[in-house]
Amino acid sequence: MRRLYCLLGDPVAHSLSPKIHARAFQLLGVDAVYAPCQVRPADLPAAFAGLRALSVAGFNVTVPHKAEAARLCDSVSKQAGGYNAVNCVARANDGQLVGHNTDAPGLLRALRPVNLDGARVAIVGAGGSAHAAALALADRASSIAIVNRTQARAEELAALVRARGCKAEAAEISAIASASVVVQCTSVGLGTSALPFDPALLARDATLVDLVYAPQGPTALVLRARELSVRAIDGLEVLVHQAIASLEIWLTRPQLDELYAPLREAALA
Repeated sequence: MRRLYCLLGDPVAHSLSPKIHARAFQLLGVDAVYAPCQVRPADLPAAFAGLRALSVAGFNVTVPHKAEAARLCDSVSKQAGGYNAVNCVARANDGQLVGHNTDAPGLLRALRPVNLDGARVAIVGAGGSAHAAALALADRASSIAIVNRTQARAEELAALVRARGCKAEAAEISAIASASVVVQCTSVGLGTSALPFDPALLARDATLVDLVYAPQGPTALVLRARELSVRAIDGLEVLVHQAIASLEIWLTRPQLDELYAPLREAALA
């Protein structure tokens, strides 16, 4: 029987995940479909109940639902529980919905060419993706600065990072200038040319990761950073690695990294 997978978010019209997963299923010989579903925050519990009743094989969760999804799952992986954010849900053999987080693996895979040991990291944002990024990097970074409009949320995330044994603090935007790795985790730049911060703040030997991606190509932030000769990893690279990590969970097929090139190509087609 054909398997059904989907994406829950608000908005989702911009998402390239359906193209990525359609190509993945084709390459892997899996009879499945993947559908984007716009779900308002108030309707998320009903959406979970509906997917459970339909015996959906698995689904992804994107903004603004990742924290609430962690509470709606029957259980969560140790990693996802530590991040308090779920973006991948798998249906177990007994019908239970198990939450996972592939934001962190996706980011770390995209950063494999970068030496993260002792890195000075700046995280821009303090939402679900920022939590996953900060906690994923805490094991290797020397320090993490959390830059967010709401000071209290930045301080809350910094405390979680310190609990992992890494130096961390809520910081002003100027902290970007001294960071060797900057991860942009806000939605600024999604569908617009807006910049979350001035790219001129970036050190020329830094690495920028913008988790925002655009169907037409890199965001204005990534393009401007590259003009300044700063190494910049676009959100699509992270998205494809996240998708691969989700497929590995859903299909219980590890080490699918060879799919990266054709899946990125499919996203841009």
